Amino acid sequence: MGDAGVLKLEDLVVRVQRFEEELRKPFVGRDEESRVVVLALLTGEHAIFIGEPGCVTGDAIVASDDGRLFYVEDLAEGLVPGVYGTDFQVFPPGKATELHVYDVRETYEIITERGFRVRGTANHPLMTRRGWVELRDLRSGDEVRVLTDLPSPRHYAAIPYAERLNARYGRGGSKVLDEEIAELLGLFSVRGRFLSGESVGFEVRSGEVALVQRVRDLVEGVSGSGECFVVSEGGVLECVSAYLVRLLKILSDSVSERVPKHVLSSPNDVSEAFLRGVFESADVVVGGGVPYLVLRSGSRAFLEGVQLLLLRSGISSSIRDCGEGLSGCGPHELVVGGRGNLRVFLSRVGFVTEGKGRELASLIKSEGLGGDPPSDLGWDVVKSVKRFEGLVRVYDFHVPGTHSFFTNGLLSHNTAKSALVRRAAELLNAKFFKYLLTRYTEPSELFGPLDIRALEEGRYVRLTAGKLPDAQIAFLDEIFKANSAILNALNTLLQERILYDGFTELRVDLWTLFGASNEVPEDPEIQSVYDRFLLRHFVRPVQEDLWRNLLRASWELEKQSSLSLKRGDGSRLISIDEIKKINEKLFEVDLSGVEGKLLRLFAALESRGIHLTDRRKGKSLKIVAANAVLSGRMHAVEEDLLAIKYVAVRDWEDVEKVSAVLAEELRTPFKYVRELSEIRANLRELYQYVKSLEGIESSFVTAKFENIERELEITKAKVINIIRDSQDSQVLRLGEDVLHLISSIMEIVSKKVGKVE
Repeated sequence: MGDAGVLKLEDLVVRVQRFEEELRKPFVGRDEESRVVVLALLTGEHAIFIGEPGCVTGDAIVASDDGRLFYVEDLAEGLVPGVYGTDFQVFPPGKATELHVYDVRETYEIITERGFRVRGTANHPLMTRRGWVELRDLRSGDEVRVLTDLPSPRHYAAIPYAERLNARYGRGGSKVLDEEIAELLGLFSVRGRFLSGESVGFEVRSGEVALVQRVRDLVEGVSGSGECFVVSEGGVLECVSAYLVRLLKILSDSVSERVPKHVLSSPNDVSEAFLRGVFESADVVVGGGVPYLVLRSGSRAFLEGVQLLLLRSGISSSIRDCGEGLSGCGPHELVVGGRGNLRVFLSRVGFVTEGKGRELASLIKSEGLGGDPPSDLGWDVVKSVKRFEGLVRVYDFHVPGTHSFFTNGLLSHNTAKSALVRRAAELLNAKFFKYLLTRYTEPSELFGPLDIRALEEGRYVRLTAGKLPDAQIAFLDEIFKANSAILNALNTLLQERILYDGFTELRVDLWTLFGASNEVPEDPEIQSVYDRFLLRHFVRPVQEDLWRNLLRASWELEKQSSLSLKRGDGSRLISIDEIKKINEKLFEVDLSGVEGKLLRLFAALESRGIHLTDRRKGKSLKIVAANAVLSGRMHAVEEDLLAIKYVAVRDWEDVEKVSAVLAEELRTPFKYVRELSEIRANLRELYQYVKSLEGIESSFVTAKFENIERELEITKAKVINIIRDSQDSQVLRLGEDVLHLISSIMEIVSKKVGKVE
């Protein structure tokens, strides 16, 4: 190879190194996943990620960037499991590009002290004081992030079928949900019921003369006609208006036990009018020297919607589940308390009748009452974590840039495994295709529909534009759940890049296919497909201490004008064609220095019960060569054999076995990384332990902390020695993280044993 060729290859290697760096920028803590993607692209081999979907249930309320609130299942109405394109704006500001739909058999639900609730898959992450934590790992006492700064939506919600409704009843009613309609809808949501096709009833209590008159005025204003009369004292106010009956049925949806979706997506002046009607039924109470409002409902979902509307208006509230044995409590209660908070409530929401507002204002001014209880509205404490079994449909957004979104008041994180692959395709400007497979997926969904005209002429042709045969990079989620017809077609496609379909043989341009699954296949018929994925990576949760870095990296990325991440001179970092050129050079890498060691590694793995097929052994050298090129070398060294861990593993049990073999057999920094990782895992558990005892005063705890302090000093010295011995940058970074964690624990311990100056 001449000098010009060497320079050209060196230039390409530098560019692919920069490509890898840019690829992993938004994915702090996902360096290994990024490396797998790059190795697969350089070798032209296929890779699979084994992990779990992280999603929330359909009753979760999400928010757009302008503050509109939506039930997830309303956004995904009618969708079966799969992946769908969406342009939904989410809060914090970002744009969801995909909506993932799954059916799962296990979910977890957390409820906070203030009653915020999120239910989702075991690995769905929420932001906490200690970083992003999965639902299954949350414990009572953990603090979770509450989003309190939602803006007011800009546009009024249109009333469905408004023109048809007005034409039918011969009137010029409002075409959008305005304040009058919203206030009446709020009253109806708590006190109303349909009496017939032409009348609705409102529960009224003895002495509520002003409320009766206000309802009459609202009915007259909204319907343009209609007569209201009290059926019995302290009983029901019946209002006759077929138009009003139809309007309320449209706005109340088919789900009557939650806040109507049109109210959730309305501006604050409209949603506050709705709340005004709702809170006319709330009780004004004084307890512990502090006034508060109590709104009771048989539907927790309804109160959750009310809580989020209040939150959007800057009003804090709490939900109590009264089935827990609270005396004098209805099924569920929403409480608004605190002087300052109630002042905001009176100025923003208030009541339908003036008397109730005067009563609350008087209590707020009372000299004998206490002030607001201290609270941090931006955080809340987890009260309970529950696990559920049973088939449930769940949903997950993919949000490039921020990777986070609002769910029932709390900050969630998306976990779509396709994010890295999609980003790689964008950076390479490669044709990309992705799909979520189920046993009901039809071949046409992947390979394209049949050309009807060609079929009429006796030709069997598929229209492949935009489908898998047209892609250079592809991602198939839940790949092993596909039916046998698709798996058989994929088997040949993966091996030969040829699609055999009926009467045709189509050569495809596919370079690399990435798969994802939530389980390792056990069916012997699927093993051949699984074996086609040379690279396998088992995705673990990102370490909690890195999620804060992820949040910062995500926001920094959000400031950039494009996810394509172009260089300053406007040219792309590297193209898919240039990746292929590097692939051609892999066979020029000198592997003689590691071949013998690789054979000994195969023997060591076999002795541990880890068997590699001949196909995988034969192709493993490509991965070693690619790793060498990524390190800027045209000769392989022992360190490059670490990439074998992506080839040798078959299931979760193999991950630790393979790591142990590599640590024992290779003279690389890997053994130091492994040792430091184990120390860090133990220290994380110790951190949670000392935090749990931090507020307890006892001689036993003090003595325990003194022992911990001595052990920490020993561990600190050990970590410093590891860093000194390795002289490796990766070990140094990990060692510094461990030392920082030791310092955090030491700070808590030292306070307890009285050694903080």
